[in-house]
Amino acid sequence: MIPSIPSSPLPGNASLPPGGNLPQAKVDNNVLLQVLTQPGRMPPLQLGELLTAKVADQLGNNQLAVLIKNSLFTLNMPEGSPAQSGDTLKLKVMSLQPTLTLALQDLTQEGAPAKDGSVAVALSPASRYLTNLLTTGDSAKSQPLQLNAGEQTPAQMADALKKGVAQSGLFYESHLKDLAHGLRTPEELRAEPQARFAMHKPDAGALSGEHASAAPARSQMQELGGLVQRQLDGLENRTMQFQAMAWPGQPMQLQIEQEVLDPERQARGEQEQVGWSTSLSLDLPALGGMAVRVRLVGQAVQVSFQTDENSTGELISSHAARLDAGMAAAGLTLASLVVKEHETDAG
Repeated sequence: MIPSIPSSPLPGNASLPPGGNLPQAKVDNNVLLQVLTQPGRMPPLQLGELLTAKVADQLGNNQLAVLIKNSLFTLNMPEGSPAQSGDTLKLKVMSLQPTLTLALQDLTQEGAPAKDGSVAVALSPASRYLTNLLTTGDSAKSQPLQLNAGEQTPAQMADALKKGVAQSGLFYESHLKDLAHGLRTPEELRAEPQARFAMHKPDAGALSGEHASAAPARSQMQELGGLVQRQLDGLENRTMQFQAMAWPGQPMQLQIEQEVLDPERQARGEQEQVGWSTSLSLDLPALGGMAVRVRLVGQAVQVSFQTDENSTGELISSHAARLDAGMAAAGLTLASLVVKEHETDAG
């Protein structure tokens, strides 16, 4: 996800002004800058390192797209900052964890030679649009999948989960390709978020705050930006994360992951089945917290439970035969079942 600015104490002599606006905070008279977005693959950075950043574009709302070590970042500048495209920023790395924090040390206006030999670049309209989406999507939250384990059969639960994932919007572009080949219907695509955005597309004035519809338009941009970020995270990590309601009032976290094939075995020409794993976490009223990981390779299933309560683990183990029978009825083989209590840190 797009990182948020930590609320923990800032390094050095940093102090936040009333309201906690980080872009105005200072460390040794250097202004701290809020890093709104950063690349999926971070360039090597060291604590205290001095950086040269080239301003690639102005995004409005005091936000700049900058190039640092040939990687694109979005920074939130202090109000009234004179920085513009082509300028050079002198930055210092103040912290790397839990989030990246940079301090502005100097600003060189356009026309002055940069010491690192970098050149000014201009982002295309499409790049600017995507950058704005990722920035405004910082606070967007995905809508949870609605399930009901108390009333639905396992088959109904599986179908609801399948539809929820398919209609999440994460695979919209792939579904457009299916539509072009007659593999999907227009009605199926209308159930996805992107179709709703297309039907209620706001005008430019609304997005810039010139009309009364600015608030709904901004909310729509936040939702779409969050969706784009989740798509990029999925492509980068081969992992899909969802919020879901196991039943009304019972939230759970769900993650679906495609395992990476062993490149050495592939190079030797060995056959290897793609493995899939699903992880979910629940905090149940009577059983306490638990995490479950289900790994599927072919027709073989490996299940691992981790519980907060030892009694819950014993209850799961006592029903292992029912789980084995249920897997067999679905044409699957329970290859292994592991149940262990959650390890807590001492002290």
